[in-house]
Amino acid sequence: MPLHKTEAVILQSKPYGEADKIVTFFTRDYGRMVGIAKSARRSQRRFGNSLEICSHVRLTFFEKETRPMVRLEHCDLIQPFPGLREDILRLAGASYFLELVNELTGERMKNENLFDLLLHFLDLIVKMGPKEELRRLFEIRLLTLLGYQPLLHSCVKCRKDLSGGRFFFGPQQGGVLCPNCSGSTSNLIPISMGTLKTLHLAQMIPLEQIQRISFSLQCLKESQEILSNFLRQYLGKILKSEKFFEHMALS
Repeated sequence: MPLHKTEAVILQSKPYGEADKIVTFFTRDYGRMVGIAKSARRSQRRFGNSLEICSHVRLTFFEKETRPMVRLEHCDLIQPFPGLREDILRLAGASYFLELVNELTGERMKNENLFDLLLHFLDLIVKMGPKEELRRLFEIRLLTLLGYQPLLHSCVKCRKDLSGGRFFFGPQQGGVLCPNCSGSTSNLIPISMGTLKTLHLAQMIPLEQIQRISFSLQCLKESQEILSNFLRQYLGKILKSEKFFEHMALS
């Protein structure tokens, strides 16, 4: 069996049997993978606490063509992102990032830019807290990296560039409609030019500068509505971590 080593972020970690764990992780070199860690709940030497969600680790694993899961052999902790697990809101925000990556990526689809995005935003949520702006920025950046991004700079029907006025977002249409094209379309969400410009900037700006983007209250409200509806349309469900934030907003 070939031996592989790679950096990874732990997306999920579940008990299996009396001593094992089933671990889902996103790697720099191989994309999203699922593996079994034999005796992980007993062996501190091989795994320690490195298989907790949100951990940035260096994994060693074996794989065999006839087995759907790889076998984790060893794991070293690179970055535990201290403070995440002691703050329920920070952990919920980080879990939302992990859940989106898990749901939107296929197995063995390498994407180094996505790996860097995930690490960057886990670091930001430790430093800045669970700000709603971070969720919006991560959503639009993730969708863009995966090629699912909504069309924000021109009308999805007539393809004319947008300028001035107020426009409408169609989750089913996958982008913005101008006033002329929106008349006969239902279930549209009003969106301002300021929100469109902010989200378009978030798609284009270098990753290391993304936290500089500022959201007005109107932009935050509009972007939350359009991106949540767009993701629900694409995924066909509401994510568990999103339900948590909705519950917190109502309580």
